[in-house]
Amino acid sequence: MKEYRLGIIGAGNMGHAIAEGAVHAGLLTRAQALLCDRNAEKREQDRAQGYAVTEDAAACFAACDTVLLAVKPQNFDEVLAVLGAYDGEKPLVVTIAAGVTFARIERALGADTAIIRVMPNTPLMLGRGATSLVKNAAATDAQLAQVRALFDTMGVTVVFDREDMLNEVIPYAGSAPAYLYAFADAMVQSAVQHGVDEQDALRLFCQTMIGSAEMLLRGDKTPAELIKAVCSPGGTTLAAMEVLETRGLYDMLAEANDKCIARAYELGK
Repeated sequence: MKEYRLGIIGAGNMGHAIAEGAVHAGLLTRAQALLCDRNAEKREQDRAQGYAVTEDAAACFAACDTVLLAVKPQNFDEVLAVLGAYDGEKPLVVTIAAGVTFARIERALGADTAIIRVMPNTPLMLGRGATSLVKNAAATDAQLAQVRALFDTMGVTVVFDREDMLNEVIPYAGSAPAYLYAFADAMVQSAVQHGVDEQDALRLFCQTMIGSAEMLLRGDKTPAELIKAVCSPGGTTLAAMEVLETRGLYDMLAEANDKCIARAYELGK
């Protein structure tokens, strides 16, 4: 066992949230995590919370049993070049970078590196994430189970057998919060035009999203059946739904999802 159980290279909002999730779940203490960040002010904040800190990515890689790569995709190759020079016992590598493939990481770190790609979404920072995972050939089922257990403490998880499924699922979890925020923004703007207070409209709509999600998760009715249950013949909801159908909501979302997935594959090239 190395000096630290978990290292995080790129301890920004998401990386820090994952560290905090592991601590709050009792999987490790803050002293058992090493957070690596270039920003001196951020390192001091993390140190004040009880984390070990460093600005040296190579040192973090060498000192930890598991290392989470939470750097931005555009900075990934720079970090991989630094880590690729390490010739000691390799940690389990976990990455949350969209579009950065196993092949790209293995070229830098070696095909014998155990890697688990994880695709979380931003609600993870509230413990309400939806996370997809897949392992490479070098990673064991036990290592996958270990990483899944961590993300299970911060929401729901789904494991895929094929790496390409992380691209295919992006619109429905990773990018979906932006869709919902856009829908909420449009609803609130409409409410304000009709004289409803902005904060009241937001509270009402957010609670409606929460309640609707819970009804969907019960699983006793399909989305189509739940829509039909709200749409009384000749009623207000049906009048609204007719507009959405006429304007092609389903086709528009399908096109948006296709574009999202295509961009994920482009990032991986």
